Amino acid sequence: MIDKPGCMEALKEVERLLDGELEAELRIKVEKHLSGCSPCMDRAEFRRHLKVMISEKCTGDAPPPALLIRVRAIIEERDVSSP
Repeated sequence: MIDKPGCMEALKEVERLLDGELEAELRIKVEKHLSGCSPCMDRAEFRRHLKVMISEKCTGDAPPPALLIRVRAIIEERDVSSP
């Protein structure tokens, strides 16, 4: 079950774990939680597979200019509205 203690904390760090961006102490803590929690491990594995699929499918052509303009506008809008 995802609501047991530690699940939310571990799942919050899964992306950084998969990207190799966690400090050693936090990485060990998250890996320990995942090794003992099947639902969280399943979610982490799904994210890992998704990252692999995206990296395999999204190489090559540059994104269309219109997409870049839309993404930049969204980022700028959020930057302006953030305190």
